[in-house]
Amino acid sequence: MNRALWIARKNYLCSLIKKVSDGHGGDEIEFLRQHCKEVIEAHPDEKIEEAIKCYEEMVEQLKYYKERKLK
Repeated sequence: MNRALWIARKNYLCSLIKKVSDGHGGDEIEFLRQHCKEVIEAHPDEKIEEAIKCYEEMVEQLKYYKERKLK
């Protein structure tokens, strides 16, 4: 994966992490930064796609969580 694409994917991953956090009430920015850093370090290079898939699934599940919470 070239550097520019990796940076774009990293930014996307961090936005997913923020959405998951917001969906559960939110977290402090320093916690989010540290969590993003840890996730990125645990998923270097091409493995970042695994983390992205995981967080995309969590964001998708938030839709159902919100619907159930409203009822």
